[in-house]
Amino acid sequence: MLLDVEHRFAFGYDAYISESFLELRVQPKTTADQTVSSFVLAVGPPTRVHRYVDWNDNVTHHFTITRFHDRIEVASRSVVSTHPAPRAIAALGETVPADDLPYGLLDFLALGGPVQLTPALRAAHKAAAPPRAVSLGEHVLALGRYLASRFEYQKDVTRYDSTTEHFLKLEAGVCQDFAHLMLGLLRLSGIPCRYVSGYLHVERTRREASQSHAWIEFWAPSHGWIPFDPTHDRAIDERYVVVGHGRHYDDVPPNKGIYRGIARETLHAEVHTQVSAATALPHLTSETRPIPLQTFREAPVRRPDRTGLPIEDEQQQQQQQ
Repeated sequence: MLLDVEHRFAFGYDAYISESFLELRVQPKTTADQTVSSFVLAVGPPTRVHRYVDWNDNVTHHFTITRFHDRIEVASRSVVSTHPAPRAIAALGETVPADDLPYGLLDFLALGGPVQLTPALRAAHKAAAPPRAVSLGEHVLALGRYLASRFEYQKDVTRYDSTTEHFLKLEAGVCQDFAHLMLGLLRLSGIPCRYVSGYLHVERTRREASQSHAWIEFWAPSHGWIPFDPTHDRAIDERYVVVGHGRHYDDVPPNKGIYRGIARETLHAEVHTQVSAATALPHLTSETRPIPLQTFREAPVRRPDRTGLPIEDEQQQQQQQ
């Protein structure tokens, strides 16, 4: 499937800020299951955009704006050909946990960040984990069934910085929460696993905004990394587009940043996906473009009622839903 993915952010400030720094992970990566044909990133106010590849091979863009401004806009557009190989999870017959894991997988067995080792997580693992004699594939599917039966998909009850403890208490959340809890349960079973940030294409009768998506991959000695979507309790298909991998959300947030100024910030983010009518290109084309938003050498007249706000603050981040 050839997919066209558009991802937009708009940061608004109720007073002019003097400086901002923003880091983005929105460029899909070419993997065995997908090929990126083109990627365009537009940023405003116009500034120089830098790019590097992080320790998980995720493409990361970042930029700084050092003149007064009260709005930042970012728009990315990708064309991705998805061609996932079929994988029968139930047929994975390896034992759990596997013996002699490669050293590089140890990071993906550790608990930390939003995946918190607490009595509640241990209790959930005790309730969810099947007998040890069960194969790797059946073990993963049993944990998926547990999440599907116990937890409800519900927006606006958790935040981008919510933890497994919050999700276990509320028993409701979004894909980011389902992914984190699945990671915690798998790691307590000794199964290496990692967080996947990306997009899920859903057919719609009209153009309607959605958000980025999250799922997991677990390690099978016979096959390597195998994806699974705990929010929908299923293996992935050609509708899924991978942007990045990490130990958890904190490694691969779509946006992360900081700004300097006494101002309140609002964030609006949306994703649009559609089947593309374009022809897939044999080689990746990538470019950056400016969005014409104005900046000022000196701050215009400051709006009133700025008392009690910090001079420097973190930017809001997009929760994956």
